[in-house]
Amino acid sequence: MSTKRQQAIKRRNIFLAAVAAVLVLIIIGITFMVKLIVKGVKTKDVSESKPESKITDTVSEVTSSEVDVAFDDTPDMVILGNYTLDANFKKLLLVNDSHPLPDDYDYEGDLVTIEDKYHNGSLNKLNKDIWPYMKAMIEKAWEDGVNLKVWSPYRSYATQKMLFENMVKKQRTPDMTDKQAEDKAATIVARPGTSEHHTGLATDFNMADDKFEQTPMFEWLQKHCAEYGFIMRYPKNSSDKTGVIYESWHYRFVGINVAKEMKEMNVTLEEYLELKGIE
Repeated sequence: MSTKRQQAIKRRNIFLAAVAAVLVLIIIGITFMVKLIVKGVKTKDVSESKPESKITDTVSEVTSSEVDVAFDDTPDMVILGNYTLDANFKKLLLVNDSHPLPDDYDYEGDLVTIEDKYHNGSLNKLNKDIWPYMKAMIEKAWEDGVNLKVWSPYRSYATQKMLFENMVKKQRTPDMTDKQAEDKAATIVARPGTSEHHTGLATDFNMADDKFEQTPMFEWLQKHCAEYGFIMRYPKNSSDKTGVIYESWHYRFVGINVAKEMKEMNVTLEEYLELKGIE
């Protein structure tokens, strides 16, 4: 075989080997890319599905013993007992003697019936949106050995009218005018149309009596009610601001973050709304 032919064959073999090597590299590259794509799809599937399952697992595994949550300064959602609640949800409707409810206020539309085991009075209606917060609070109190129960939540206009008229008769003395008797009664029982009990956002717990201040229920509420969005609406030495006497038994829902802020500021709802510039 001639030298030229041998060289041609050698060059051809080198070329074929090079082509084969390139093909091998291309095949390896394609295989690697396919693996990366498949891995990326799997990773995406996991990342999209895992948070949902994690949340579901967290909520389903929560028990009433896990109520003591470490709150952030302004948390969005908190788990309280068996309930996941919106800490930013608030009801700041101001109702007092100078801020009556509008004539067209829907007294009945947003109410829910409280189960018998949660109340010890004849009244059993409350705003449906705040009931989960109150229910979580009552169940935690029970867990702590405190017999907290709803006594007087929502009152109809007719019920409030009857209570107010009875209080006027009780406060009247021979030297009083009708207005004086009504004004004095209004510091104890709100006039019809000016009572928080009309809103379904407030309740008396266990009893409407000064003795409540000496009960374990009062002590527990002082420590924990803000964690569930409630405030003692008529604190001691605040009647000049609220227009109502000290009522250790009357609590109002304002929302978790707001209640905690009000507790830290040590202000009434009237003062809080004024400081925040909320009408």
